[in-house]
Amino acid sequence: MRRLLLVVVALAVFATPAQAASRRVIHVDDDAPLGGNGSARTPYANLTDALADASAASSDVLILVEPGDYAVESPLVIDRSLEIRGSSVLIDDAEGLPTGQVLTGTETRIVGTAPLGTQPLISVGRPDAIVIDDVEIRGLILEGTLGGIEMLVRRVQDYAIHDNVFRAPGFLGLQTIASSGRVAGNYFSGVDTGAILAGGYPASPSKVTFTGNRSVENNLGGLLLNGASIGIPELGDEPEATVRGNDLSDNTLAPNAFGVRLFILRRDPGAPGDSQSTGNVRALLQGNRIVGNRIGLTIDAGFPYRRVGTTCDPRVFSGSIDLTLKDNMLTGSLLTPALVTFTRVTAALSPGTLNLWQYLHDATIAVTDPDETLADAWIDHPELDPFLGPCPGDAVNEPLGNVLRFNGVDLPNGRSF
Repeated sequence: MRRLLLVVVALAVFATPAQAASRRVIHVDDDAPLGGNGSARTPYANLTDALADASAASSDVLILVEPGDYAVESPLVIDRSLEIRGSSVLIDDAEGLPTGQVLTGTETRIVGTAPLGTQPLISVGRPDAIVIDDVEIRGLILEGTLGGIEMLVRRVQDYAIHDNVFRAPGFLGLQTIASSGRVAGNYFSGVDTGAILAGGYPASPSKVTFTGNRSVENNLGGLLLNGASIGIPELGDEPEATVRGNDLSDNTLAPNAFGVRLFILRRDPGAPGDSQSTGNVRALLQGNRIVGNRIGLTIDAGFPYRRVGTTCDPRVFSGSIDLTLKDNMLTGSLLTPALVTFTRVTAALSPGTLNLWQYLHDATIAVTDPDETLADAWIDHPELDPFLGPCPGDAVNEPLGNVLRFNGVDLPNGRSF
């Protein structure tokens, strides 16, 4: 038995160098002259050349990026399995969460320039809708352009995005769509929304763990879970998210700014997949710090269009949210600790805009909250649609049939604010 064990150990030891040798390592250094070949001796000077090289490689790929400033004029496209490893070393606080500070001399900055416009700084996924897997991105400081997404991930499985900094002036930090993986140890601040996780479909589901991140002082919010896909034609309708041990605080600039928001869907008329009318969210929020936001936790319909301009939206929107809350710190909210509504959050806060937004129909919001974190939540749960208007569905105050369930008990219809 001892001899067999020694043989197994020897095989494991000798397998590691062989596996490492099969990996293509591509080096990038902004101080290198143009014309490099990606070797350690003559690295590429930019990430565009490195990614082009990676796309042609038949083996596993690791791109090592030295400290420096890397200007980007067009999206950095990752369309295959690979790892990008920047040099940035994030500084954590006593609780092990990133502070946004980076060890001096290690900074690997990816900076969007004017020609990039509102395109993503980094785009992960293939344009032909084939699903890719095993993408890892770490150690980068991302500074996108106004109106742009700093990292967009579409139809990717088994991704790992960790130990990065997402900061102004980008519009959105991270957006994942129909993708499964791990988001850990990142710092998001100064953008509109730090991270958005959207729904997937059977061939490319959305199952995400979001742990140990800090998403603070953003214009609109820390973390958003969207029950539908967005920007792709596939009708993905259910993200499953485990959100644990994050700091989602001090998001206050917008009137409805939030720490965490869960909504049913967004499918804009005229955009891909605009026939979709149903979405679902399943999430666990555990051990998070959700402090000092305008609204700590928002649960709403998302974008249930009633009409756009003078055009009525024929869809009837529905879906479900299944949320479990455990051991979260939800305090110091400037407007309300939580808002739960079956219409768009802005319409709940300003009912004069109900001419634009419907209520959900036959939808269910179920919250398991043993700590009663949401005891003081604002609730908007009407029995009938309060709006009468020119669209066919608005001729009468129709019954909505929605269910709001807290800790297994169905709450009565009504509005508490």
